[in-house]
Amino acid sequence: MDSLSQVLKKILSANPGLSQGVEEARILELWPEAIGESISKHAKAVQIKGTILFISVEKPVWRQELHSNKSLVLQKLNQNLRTRLGPPRSGSEWISEIFFLGSQHSTSSSWSKAGKQSRKK
Repeated sequence: MDSLSQVLKKILSANPGLSQGVEEARILELWPEAIGESISKHAKAVQIKGTILFISVEKPVWRQELHSNKSLVLQKLNQNLRTRLGPPRSGSEWISEIFFLGSQHSTSSSWSKAGKQSRKK
């Protein structure tokens, strides 16, 4: 008889879409650990589309600070994800782009723009 973890691995390998959803949920879950407690109090990972991560930021000053340090944030996040999840199945990084959204910002227009941008790559 197979163990539960073996059964889950078989299910995930047979269903790539489900496997991708599990990976995305894991990335969102790891955001606070990857970026640090002080920043995660003010910036929450809310969604992933492909390799684009959407972050809701509570105040404009935090959004500006994170945007100014976006390359460092991406580097730190991807390094942590490689350590915790291993190398990504496709591409060189788990997350290739980050969009910072204000807490009052309607995310649908930004997500639409991000989807168009990711299709250009």
